[in-house]
Amino acid sequence: MERKQNITVSVEGIQLPLTVRSEDEEKMYRDAASMIQERLQKVRELYPSLPNEKYYYAMVMLNTAADAVRASNRANSGPIMDIINDLNKDLETVISKK
Repeated sequence: MERKQNITVSVEGIQLPLTVRSEDEEKMYRDAASMIQERLQKVRELYPSLPNEKYYYAMVMLNTAADAVRASNRANSGPIMDIINDLNKDLETVISKK
């Protein structure tokens, strides 16, 4: 049975209330909040003189979105890579018979 639980995660001191359906989902949100906080700290260290906080937030959002796009592209290329690997095996078999 699915459990629903209200939790609160914190990002930049902002308390964000969420409803989660599993311990895995709770962990995912807590890990995500930690990742955001770590990325913000890293961007602040790399670019200490940006005009204001919005720039740091925008950079973290952009980097996080780029990671998601990369992961999606890798996931979408999986079946293609399987076909290519199968074709390579077939080619190796044909070549080895000559």
